Amino acid sequence: MAELKSISKSSEVLLLSQPAISKKIKQLKDYFGKKLFIRSPRGMTLTPAGKLFYGQAKKVIHDFDSLYHLQENNQPQSQFNQLNIGALDSIAALLYSSFFIDALLHANQVVLTNNVTELIENFNQGNLDVIFMDEYFENELTTNFEKYFLQAEPYYVVFSQNNTHLSKIKSPCLSAQELQKFNLLLYPDYCPIHIRIKQIFKQYQLSLPTIREANYNESTISLVAQSDLVTILPRSLALNKLENPTLHLAAKELALPDLRRTAIFSNGKIPLDVIVNKL
Repeated sequence: MAELKSISKSSEVLLLSQPAISKKIKQLKDYFGKKLFIRSPRGMTLTPAGKLFYGQAKKVIHDFDSLYHLQENNQPQSQFNQLNIGALDSIAALLYSSFFIDALLHANQVVLTNNVTELIENFNQGNLDVIFMDEYFENELTTNFEKYFLQAEPYYVVFSQNNTHLSKIKSPCLSAQELQKFNLLLYPDYCPIHIRIKQIFKQYQLSLPTIREANYNESTISLVAQSDLVTILPRSLALNKLENPTLHLAAKELALPDLRRTAIFSNGKIPLDVIVNKL
């Protein structure tokens, strides 16, 4: 009902009569003492209490489904085929590309994004079973999870070899104070790197450098290569970009004690070892 927003459509899908569905809705309302649905021109819509109940109910159903799948532990491939997997593009594309090629072919669903909030919300709602993301954001997970740490790596400042201002700095590292002088080009603020850079500068009570935004990785790199703009990438991705001789890029490590730590988070639909063993 919450998804279809129609008693008649829900009746067809659930193979229940419309009066039976209406009765169940009333029973839930009476049991919880709160109205869960309201009628509107767009159909049946959830009230605030209904949205909360719906979110919690999906978690309970998902946890029950996880218990059901425990009996299939001797069939790792069939379990893998049922998974809905999400990952940050910066993790999937470079660090574990073989795993994600396999997942695209065999898992039930694969979501690759630069939006960490999208991953978190879908994991919390039970729409994703496994997510690959920065460990820093685990406090935003509201459902039970298992975690497997992947790796830690520093952030790198990437810039054009023709950037005369940065070329004058001979140190292989760049401090946060030095970074303040440059114009940054980053993904929008749903990107974990963008979020962390803002948080780190706030933590050290430093004013942010000027930040411009671009929505695509190739656009960011191309613009940096042809201007005095700089961007920030995790080391693995930065070094990968430096391998392209046509871009004429350079990089310096951002001298911060904060490393980018990535991990796998699983809701337990299948044993975490099944996923780890495929990496």
